[in-house]
Amino acid sequence: MPLGYYDDWVKAADEESKHFNLMCDCLENHGSFYGALPAHAGMWRAAEDTIDDFQGRLAVVPMVLEARGLDVTPGMIEIFRKAGDTKAVAALEVIYAEEVGHVAYGSKWFNYLCGREASDPKPVFHELVKKYFKGSLKPPFNEEKRAEAGLPPDFYWPLTDQGKN
Repeated sequence: MPLGYYDDWVKAADEESKHFNLMCDCLENHGSFYGALPAHAGMWRAAEDTIDDFQGRLAVVPMVLEARGLDVTPGMIEIFRKAGDTKAVAALEVIYAEEVGHVAYGSKWFNYLCGREASDPKPVFHELVKKYFKGSLKPPFNEEKRAEAGLPPDFYWPLTDQGKN
């Protein structure tokens, strides 16, 4: 892969480390800690499932799972804002802004690989998501932020229950 690929993902890893620390601080502010609450293992499962499929990893991790963060984080910010938790709001706003870049890196490098293979990215994306992602994608989608990250609606809407009709 070109050097820019590594630059993008080293930056994303640095930001994800910061996100983890921000969330740990929020949990500590509420008398809790990372691991005390139940959580899903979707990201880890996706990493295991795509261990031998580079394009599959790009399709599912940044372009599906991290893109979902673009959909749900604004609502989470509002909940914490209404509760008066300014530290959580500030942390989530940082995470939200940086996640757009992570989805964009996934989209950019997924499209790069498709171009290198002279493949149409949309059907390749659909095939890989159906192969590695359990279930349908769930609206509502933050179409504005997804578009900003280079993820057009015709990539994800067909993978919803509504798109399968």
